[in-house]
Amino acid sequence: MKKKYLIIISLIILLIPLILIVSKLSDVGNFPKYQKKVWSKAFKVFMEMPDFIKSSTMIISGKRNFSNLFNDYNVKFLPQTQYLEIDFIKKKINFDNDTRFTFFIDVYKNNLFLATKKGKFYKSNLSDLMIKNENLNIDELKVSNQSNPEEKNLSISDMLVIGSKLFISKMSVDGSCKRVEIMFANIEDDLKFNSFKLFDECASIGIGAGRMAKFNFNGQEGILLTTNDSDNDLPGNKAQNANSIFGKIVFINLNTKETEIFSKGHRNAQGLAVMKNIILSTEHGPRGGDELNRIYHNKNYGWPIASYGNSYKDKNLTYKKSHHKHSFEEPLLVFLPSIGISELIFLPNKFDDKWHDNILVSSLNGRSIYRIKFVSSKFEKVLYNEKIYIGERIRDIKYIDKYNLIILALERTGSLGILKKLN
Repeated sequence: MKKKYLIIISLIILLIPLILIVSKLSDVGNFPKYQKKVWSKAFKVFMEMPDFIKSSTMIISGKRNFSNLFNDYNVKFLPQTQYLEIDFIKKKINFDNDTRFTFFIDVYKNNLFLATKKGKFYKSNLSDLMIKNENLNIDELKVSNQSNPEEKNLSISDMLVIGSKLFISKMSVDGSCKRVEIMFANIEDDLKFNSFKLFDECASIGIGAGRMAKFNFNGQEGILLTTNDSDNDLPGNKAQNANSIFGKIVFINLNTKETEIFSKGHRNAQGLAVMKNIILSTEHGPRGGDELNRIYHNKNYGWPIASYGNSYKDKNLTYKKSHHKHSFEEPLLVFLPSIGISELIFLPNKFDDKWHDNILVSSLNGRSIYRIKFVSSKFEKVLYNEKIYIGERIRDIKYIDKYNLIILALERTGSLGILKKLN
């Protein structure tokens, strides 16, 4: 009997610190830039514990109930989806030790390129994706101009390969002025970055967004770039200002480097995908109201006047809900509650006959990908969406045509996720 009581007391003693850790998990998981160092370390330790301990602690702490835990009855868990069975594997990447591994991915010829937010670059042969091992074989690329003090603390927002050049979007700091900059390097083992476009305007709110996509606009090759104008209950005042680049999607001519505001009224567009003349973008709402938008030239998407989200804490801060009543473009789809929406891709029809006219949207807080089916190849009307649970924050997503598979940048464990349909 004494032994039984000793076990119970020991379990209670073990659970108390775990519950205290969990009490901070929402802040740590959802607001990484505000997390305190001690809690980020605790979060990492907690996430490395066995699933049954994490699940039990979350339930006891009141942070989750059984419905949350099992992700509700109709969500499919891999390898099953509604129409296909999907093989899902993870390959660990040997990044430097950190509490969160934010990285971006793109493809050039037979190589996969990876760039961390902190400015380290790697490459891996695409054939390694097909090898059944636990780790992704990578080679670190040398960055010559990181000897420049201004480039030692890069904060990268995205990476894009065009031709034989690798472009990055980043925050450039000059004293108290934070500006948006795009840099490029020829793809070699030694990356020598040069400035492609440095915008003159200083940000009044932190630099975010920064997604890039190649786009042909009026016969001119260029880059579409997303910029932000928000930070929680600071909605910003630049998204509706035609003289500001912030809160916009901007077109930059590859040859002349001249810029044009392509669309405005954006809060924080975290995803951008182009297929011929069709542009889709994903955008963080405030509290609730993440959006999927079809982007048209010279259209206004409403921020900070209209949003289907709410303020975080400021009860006096409200947003109009209807977009079209105020001459703004309505989203194609709104996610309520928010999923921490991230990058998206057009999924080629060759992936499978059952998944035609689909896009895949990744998420951070949602820890899932969302398969969104459109009525037709015009991508003008959403038919339905299917949540596919992955279990990690997904920062980036790409389709690999050569092997007909999908790869994911998994942020919590610093791994590459590989999705391939089962025969």
